[in-house]
Amino acid sequence: MTARLVLITGHTFGLRAYEGVFASSAYLDGRIEVPLMVGLPEERAAGTVGYAPVAGLAREQGAQFAAAKDGTLRELAPAIRACEPDYLLVVGWSRLVHPEVVDIAPYGGIGMHPTKLPLGRGQAPIPWTVIKGLRSTALSVFFLEPAADTGPVIARYDMEVRARETASSLFHRMAQTHFTAGLELAPALAERRVRGDVQDPAAATRWSRRRPADGRLDHAMTAEEADALVRALLGPYPRAFVSVGDTDYPVRAARLLPGPAGPADARRAEVTATRVFFGCRSGVLELERDLP
Repeated sequence: MTARLVLITGHTFGLRAYEGVFASSAYLDGRIEVPLMVGLPEERAAGTVGYAPVAGLAREQGAQFAAAKDGTLRELAPAIRACEPDYLLVVGWSRLVHPEVVDIAPYGGIGMHPTKLPLGRGQAPIPWTVIKGLRSTALSVFFLEPAADTGPVIARYDMEVRARETASSLFHRMAQTHFTAGLELAPALAERRVRGDVQDPAAATRWSRRRPADGRLDHAMTAEEADALVRALLGPYPRAFVSVGDTDYPVRAARLLPGPAGPADARRAEVTATRVFFGCRSGVLELERDLP
């Protein structure tokens, strides 16, 4: 029997994962069917980091499309139930899908998270990976449970985090890995034989939500901390910034000026047309402004 999937995303990562499913032999051979794809309304685009519309992909693949006004998907439960899905795939979705909706699929729901689960459960995994200076990360494929990112791990795709990695470079690499994960998951979905290993709760960590205000650089930071924060907020994320007077200046690069810094440099905040010279614990930073 054909395995039926409902695919849910409003994010680039989900779009790439589902492109992988559609590119698989299991889909091309008719062993997988996708009757419904669920995405975010277009009005949510501006407020969603990494937003991607999925209606076009649904139309291309002959699937119905539904825009979710409620992230828990309870209002779409009748439509999902009518599809009689074997699995729900939920990738890049900022809300927890209600357990009653996940339970519609007899073989469960499956998600993907860009950390080495159980490390880094929670939010803003790519910025936190750069801020924390991690030297490796992963894309984890896992079964959905009522709590976020806690379910058995189905597959893990390990990745090196390079010394000058930015959120932008890691985001694009992760997007490509999502395609691979979708492609390689498809045969097991078609055969309804997806299995996972239970996470070790003793090894779990949880990362908190980040807001735009968390990108503020301050004089108490070291040059290394400021540089990491700037690199962690490139790509689709709200930029790091400095506040000078009543104005916030978004920045895209940080460099510590050579030579000794005097006492007056600790609070330096000088703005030019393309740069901000900003005092920190290590000396004076030359910050490249992120201009429109």
